[in-house]
Amino acid sequence: MKQFNTDTEEMEMPEDYKPTYIHEQHNNNCQQFFGPITNCTFTMPAAKPSSSRKPKATKQKNAGEKKLSGKPKTLKYYTSDIEDDEKKARKERVEAVFRLWAKWEWIDKNTIADDFHSFFKGHDRHCNITWTTNAAILTLLLQRLIPRKDVIAEQTGCHPNSLVIHQFGFKKADYRDVDEANKKRIDFTIFVLDVNHSFQEIYKEAKNKMSEADKTVMKEFADEELKKAMEEEAKIGNAHIRKSTWG
Repeated sequence: MKQFNTDTEEMEMPEDYKPTYIHEQHNNNCQQFFGPITNCTFTMPAAKPSSSRKPKATKQKNAGEKKLSGKPKTLKYYTSDIEDDEKKARKERVEAVFRLWAKWEWIDKNTIADDFHSFFKGHDRHCNITWTTNAAILTLLLQRLIPRKDVIAEQTGCHPNSLVIHQFGFKKADYRDVDEANKKRIDFTIFVLDVNHSFQEIYKEAKNKMSEADKTVMKEFADEELKKAMEEEAKIGNAHIRKSTWG
């Protein structure tokens, strides 16, 4: 192959031996590669002014708006802010209701007592309680219980239908489908939860209106209540005897 001196002989090369030069055009940091280019101007589209960009809309929070926990409500029946004696009394009422609902087969027989009690503590949480009878009974129960402010403390967002749906996993049910026997049980449940009634009074109510099984449960609680009362009276009597002896 014929060799050429690039310094002296380039211009004398035949056309088929001459290299094609690539002209590099710089414009706004972009490079365009073509063959021979003359009298050309490369332009870039003008950038939009920053003022034309619309800021993202931000959601305004209402004053006093609380962030939802994402967990269902529970009944605010006994909480940490009440006196110990009343709290103990309310726990006993919940335990009695737990026994009754299990006998009535309203809840799964394997329900854990602590889970059941958590439904009455007023915290937002799933209580792991399986309601085994129809949702209409549950709906009517909550519709009658929650408005009783002398029994259940008021709290925002605690509505019967909300509990039925989010705590127990049912769709909204028609409470008019509840039969008379279960309506009686609903009323008795509320009567038991009302701490203004002693277990002695509850037992009398059970004797007049409820089944033998219900009476048996309530008699146990009534007997325990009577036993505690007698022990308390004995302590008071002994204190008076000691006082009179020492005096």
